Amino acid sequence: MKEYYKQSIHKIILRILIIGLLISLSACSTTHRAVDNTSTIIPKNLYAKENKIEKKEGALWPGDTPRNFLFGDDKAKRVGDIITVTINESATSTQSATTDTAKSTELDMQTKNVLGLPSNLGVQNFLGMGTGLDPTVSASVNNSNQGSGSVTRNGTLTGTISALITEILPSGNFKIEGRRSVTVNHEEQIMVLRGVIRPQDINFDNTIASISIADASISLTGEGVVADEQRKGWLAKILSKVWPF
Repeated sequence: MKEYYKQSIHKIILRILIIGLLISLSACSTTHRAVDNTSTIIPKNLYAKENKIEKKEGALWPGDTPRNFLFGDDKAKRVGDIITVTINESATSTQSATTDTAKSTELDMQTKNVLGLPSNLGVQNFLGMGTGLDPTVSASVNNSNQGSGSVTRNGTLTGTISALITEILPSGNFKIEGRRSVTVNHEEQIMVLRGVIRPQDINFDNTIASISIADASISLTGEGVVADEQRKGWLAKILSKVWPF
């Protein structure tokens, strides 16, 4: 019978571990990134082909082109045009909390007589201890709690990335998207940027600051040996989610 109970307990523990493993795997699979680095693929139709200029026979003037306009605007304004984004993001947050509580309770109950009888009710040897019954009650309770905490978070991201205009919205604003991948000694750094900009925020040199991007998603991640060593293993992740202590 004992062996049967042991097997039943082992089966229950095994089922709990399997359920916890499935929950952990589902939680890991639903992890959402602000920007999916691997899916940033610029459609080929955004790379506009340059129109060939047909020169007239005997003419020196090639015709009006964006390259020979005396008063032309070279800022990005069409789908497929490139714009340079200057990233200068800085975020600082500080939060602190202090708790100081105290509570003191005292209780003193004395009984001279009970229903006209003496307080010891005539019991001279209570529980064989040689003393009479004493119904008085005296107690004191003191409780105090002190705690303090502080959280400070700082983040800074600077860089430059070129992005393509992927869509012109009905409002006239531009959707932009850019991706930059740099690999040094088998360590890859991937920067991805997406957002919406206003044409009037583009500077004369075809640049725009990241603070002028609405609905901005900026991601800088790393792939390689160094990045792998900074992550927890899959078993450690599962145990940290399942382990109840």
